[in-house]
Amino acid sequence: MKPFELYLNESLTLRELLNTYLELRQHFQQLGFSESDLEKPPTYSPMMMRLFHKFGDARDSLLKDAKSYGFDMTFNELSEYLEPLMKKINDLTPLNKDGYSQRRNNWDED
Repeated sequence: MKPFELYLNESLTLRELLNTYLELRQHFQQLGFSESDLEKPPTYSPMMMRLFHKFGDARDSLLKDAKSYGFDMTFNELSEYLEPLMKKINDLTPLNKDGYSQRRNNWDED
């Protein structure tokens, strides 16, 4: 385990970031998004944008805080650290198989 990982494991900012990511995934579920919809979202809600910016701010703050404590960590290393944690959240919050666009087309046909 890298030294910065020990710091991140205890970070309140990390918990905030992961909570925000969970909120974002839950919002995607409410909108009926699929994983493919996330590549180019068919719509942008105000809540989605607020959570997206909150996530980015927490991620940037986490990197800045780690560096201020003397940890030599890059953005890519932080991303690699976050990836399995975010994957767990993805697994807990599966998205719609059809997706927003497909469901929208089905509504138009009714």
